[in-house]
Amino acid sequence: MNNTTQQTEPLRLGTVTDPARPDESARFFVDWESAHRHLCDHLLTAPECFGWQLVAPQYVQMCDPEDADARWSYAQQSADSQCGTAQPLYDLYHAAVTRDTDDSSVLGWYHGNRRLTVCLGTSGILAIIEQQAVVTAFLPGQGSGHDTRAGQQAEASRVLPRESGMRSGRSGRRSRDAIEHDRHVRQQREAAWSAAQRLYYRVFKPAVQFVKRGHHRHRDLHGRLIRGDYALLKDVLPPLSQLKYEHWVLLRQRCGRNEPALPATERASE
Repeated sequence: MNNTTQQTEPLRLGTVTDPARPDESARFFVDWESAHRHLCDHLLTAPECFGWQLVAPQYVQMCDPEDADARWSYAQQSADSQCGTAQPLYDLYHAAVTRDTDDSSVLGWYHGNRRLTVCLGTSGILAIIEQQAVVTAFLPGQGSGHDTRAGQQAEASRVLPRESGMRSGRSGRRSRDAIEHDRHVRQQREAAWSAAQRLYYRVFKPAVQFVKRGHHRHRDLHGRLIRGDYALLKDVLPPLSQLKYEHWVLLRQRCGRNEPALPATERASE
């Protein structure tokens, strides 16, 4: 492993277009440490990694999201190589965020001021750009900050943050039988879903709900108080009644995504 690490090239950082300042490019994180931290906290942590698998199906070619040990090993190799070994995953992350920032520009789903730009795309990626650099990009509504901190502080554990799998804001005080029953019912309902429906119901819709709830009273993944940046999107996003699955399909088409619409009889219930 040492020889491999020594021969690995440094991480090549990309750029995205700031939707509030279309003539300016923003760095996709300021350095490899920031990029590595976000890969670990979001793409390599359950349950959010399962959302990224729906956003970018190529994810599974780089790392098995179902295998916690594989994700941990990928994160360790990334740290040892200054994120050089994680270039393919970083590029996938960069491409997905770029598409969503482009979506936000087309749809007007962004808010910019002198300090920052916050935006949301049709894949449900929320990005914040500050001082000409992306400072975070994640799938809101996919996990709890409390669970993340607990995972990071656990001794002698290789579990990455947020492994308990609860969505943001839920207490987790449910019996195992109840969880298994709900999982079985959900699996039966979702068995006939298309890839587009899975992306909408599992990723995009929770992201919009996260934003609509307003997060000025919440903390981020590392326990720091959130300044209310996410809530800035509430004024530019359509109401939930205008963001149902059939509306989302048309919005994706407007952004050049070309998601196929399904007959009404095949749509999952709202």
